[in-house]
Amino acid sequence: MARLSRLRNHSSIMLQCMLVVATFAVMIIIGGYFGTRLVSKYLVSYGEKVINASAETLRTYFDGHQAKFEDIVFIVEDMHARGDDPAKIQDEIAKWEYHMNNGNDRYHGVLFIYGVVDGKLIHGTPWDVPADYVAETRVWYTGAREHPGQIYYSDPYIDAHTGEWVLSMSQVLYDANGGEFGVLSFDIILSAITEYIKDMELISLGFGALLDSEMRFVVHPDETVFGVKMEDVENEPDEYKRLAAMIRDNDELNAYNYKSMFGVDSILFSRKLFNGWYIYLSTPYSEYNRDVNVMLAVLIITGVVSTLALCAFLTLMYIAKLRSDEANRFKSSFLANMSHEIRTPMNAIIGMTELLSHSALSRRDAEYVGDINTSAHSLLTIINDILDLAKVESGKLTLSPVNYDFRSLVDNVASMFTYMAQKKGLEFAFESEGEMPPHLYGDDVKLRQVLTNICGNAVKYTEKGSVRLKVITSRAKETVTFEIKDTGMGIRKEDIPKLFNAFEQSKTEQNRGVVGTGLGLAISRVFAEMMGGKVSLESEYGMGSVFRLTIPLVEGVASDDTARGGGQDNAQPFRAPEAKVLIVDDNEFNLRVAHGMLGLFGINAMTVSSGADAIKAVQDGDFDIVFMDHMMPEMDGIEATARIRKLEGRRKRLTVIALTANAIKGAMEMFLENGFDGFIPKPVEIPLLVRALRDHLPPEKIVPVAQMPPYAKDAGNDGGEFWQALGGIGDIDVEIGLRRVDGMKEMYRGNLELFYEKLAAEADMMKGFMNGGDLKGFSISVHSMKSALASVGAMALSDAAQTLETAAKGGDAAYCAANFPQFAGRLLSLHEQLKTVFPSGGGASAPSRTPGDVAKLRKAAREALEAVENYDADTGLEVIALLRAYDYGTEINDLIDGAAAALKKYEYDNAVELLWKVLS
Repeated sequence: MARLSRLRNHSSIMLQCMLVVATFAVMIIIGGYFGTRLVSKYLVSYGEKVINASAETLRTYFDGHQAKFEDIVFIVEDMHARGDDPAKIQDEIAKWEYHMNNGNDRYHGVLFIYGVVDGKLIHGTPWDVPADYVAETRVWYTGAREHPGQIYYSDPYIDAHTGEWVLSMSQVLYDANGGEFGVLSFDIILSAITEYIKDMELISLGFGALLDSEMRFVVHPDETVFGVKMEDVENEPDEYKRLAAMIRDNDELNAYNYKSMFGVDSILFSRKLFNGWYIYLSTPYSEYNRDVNVMLAVLIITGVVSTLALCAFLTLMYIAKLRSDEANRFKSSFLANMSHEIRTPMNAIIGMTELLSHSALSRRDAEYVGDINTSAHSLLTIINDILDLAKVESGKLTLSPVNYDFRSLVDNVASMFTYMAQKKGLEFAFESEGEMPPHLYGDDVKLRQVLTNICGNAVKYTEKGSVRLKVITSRAKETVTFEIKDTGMGIRKEDIPKLFNAFEQSKTEQNRGVVGTGLGLAISRVFAEMMGGKVSLESEYGMGSVFRLTIPLVEGVASDDTARGGGQDNAQPFRAPEAKVLIVDDNEFNLRVAHGMLGLFGINAMTVSSGADAIKAVQDGDFDIVFMDHMMPEMDGIEATARIRKLEGRRKRLTVIALTANAIKGAMEMFLENGFDGFIPKPVEIPLLVRALRDHLPPEKIVPVAQMPPYAKDAGNDGGEFWQALGGIGDIDVEIGLRRVDGMKEMYRGNLELFYEKLAAEADMMKGFMNGGDLKGFSISVHSMKSALASVGAMALSDAAQTLETAAKGGDAAYCAANFPQFAGRLLSLHEQLKTVFPSGGGASAPSRTPGDVAKLRKAAREALEAVENYDADTGLEVIALLRAYDYGTEINDLIDGAAAALKKYEYDNAVELLWKVLS
């Protein structure tokens, strides 16, 4: 029961069940709709067949009688031509009448044969003709005379001899000269047709009816309407008038809805007969649609049962997942704490190797230090992945492709493992096949990590012999394959399928003493697949193993080869103290960073904060280069550049380079089309700045220097406590931040302190724009914040700013209003964390907190508590950061701050205790 109670607190399973119910409901509706149409189509088709068959049967019935009648007409006309008198003709038709009534069931229903010949009444049955009987006035006689040359079918009438209802089939008699000499008629008793019509039915129910040419009922189950016109039937108001009109106006009527004279909703099929009569077939609507209703009932029952079964299955699976999560609790705790504990010494190792790299070392020692530094960075990357192993399992990791020096990467890996192999007394050999490309485009960090994992395992599990790394470039297949072969003990066949699973290792006597997590190959497989490649293995136990990593061959260019190289600048160092440079940016932080970078080259740049000021400065001064921000209020960089191009003289040809955080595909073309001479994405990186200065400054103002360039890495006091404290801030990736300034720690530290000082004020400004509904101002403000965050290495926050900027530019005020508070809360959290890094700094005061809502406090605290209990530190910190944006009083504020501090140290129990105090 406790587990089910916990289940109710999770909305995901309820959402899944609702989705199942909705899916089955839609399936039932769609299935019912199309099924109903299909069944209805079948029923209509079946009804048409029944009514057509009935009409055809009546026609066949009459055709048989008509054929015999035509024979008798021929005989009478022939006898008359031979000169036989009416008495002899009467004897002949008497024989035929007797034959038809007594000798042949085929002519069942024929009552009399009679007529008028040469003015005398003849008949085949002895009959005392009434004195008032005048043949020339009877319907059979007048009808035939009105339809000369045709067989006339009369409407029903009462026979003068028997008093029965009959219909007559009559025709005018002609002599050899074509003159009329009489009329011959058949009487067919109506009761014979009535029996057939009454037997008509549709789907074992319903009834048939027959109407004559005047729309009078000839046959109907209700005998009281016999002889009554359909439109005169008293039923629903005008119901039968409409029905009579429909039948009269349509030779065929199919599946027509009406209410029968019995008061039942019914379906009707009708046909007009060859003699001008009408036959129709009627069945109750409920019975007609019985199959449809049964089908719908089956669909609904099946859908409900399937829905309940699937929801029960999902619930059981969800409970099983909860049990699995609980079973993994200790593993998650171990990973989180282990990763945190290792991060601190790893940051120290990286910092110390940076210091050593600037010491007076021999070339060999410098290579060793470089390999240590590279390995430490790779290990730190692995540790960061371990912090959230679920990212690997769920595929949420993303690639960060760049142009990189492929040969340098391979050389670095080979150098690293040559040293490691030599320490174990192994031989490490490197080979290449095919023309190795100088540069590739892809994620070199993940490629390096995969190679490090596989080569590291090869050295680790080989006790004697050799390890060989072979790079095979196939331009025909457009692939690069890394083949790592060792002479270790190999892997048993039964262990190979497990090898790429997390926390799985080959369990053999030979590698019992080898330490490892079993995570490396699992991550390697995921990374390889993300890069569009694959990892494969061939191994023979006792003989060694061969791993192959294959990735697509996507050649790159040299333009970005320093972007990840830790500041390797192959260009000759230079200074340009005489250069005249103007920096235009509305953000003070960006101005100071750019000014500081140019100062490394001895350039004392002028700074202005608007497009209008830039135009005035260009008019008043003489500059070599203008670095122009793109997005600025009032007048953006494109408009300012266009106006500069309209100035007279040399200013028309002034070099203007765009500085923008909108480094999207096609941005370069867009800026060039709008008068710019170049483009540098923000945050500005020194290698790109070096290239821009070399390309656009007058050659006479560039002064080469022989010593180390002024933008070399700092070699002085590193401030170990500062970097250690900074390494504990999860939102900032120090490695990325240092890369922005080519590894210059003092510059990065200064930029970060400036960022800290301006952060609160910038957050307040964004909040003001948001509250005032100024989306344009908000987009510009958050655009500046995006590049500032990227400059210091806060990439996740920079991405969030990018999303808000895109929404603001698109006019999506609702999205901005809904998501800005969380973004502001994360900025506030970052500002609070930076206070520990700059404890004596004069940063701007934090934005005043808005009084918080107690109900929202309790809800958010429960969410944070749930995340912490599941060892999800990131989600817990995000929720707590939102809470810290509001004021709940000193006591509650202190508890929230304490929970955040405990969670950053992965002290889960302490964080849980503090959050429970918040709830109580």
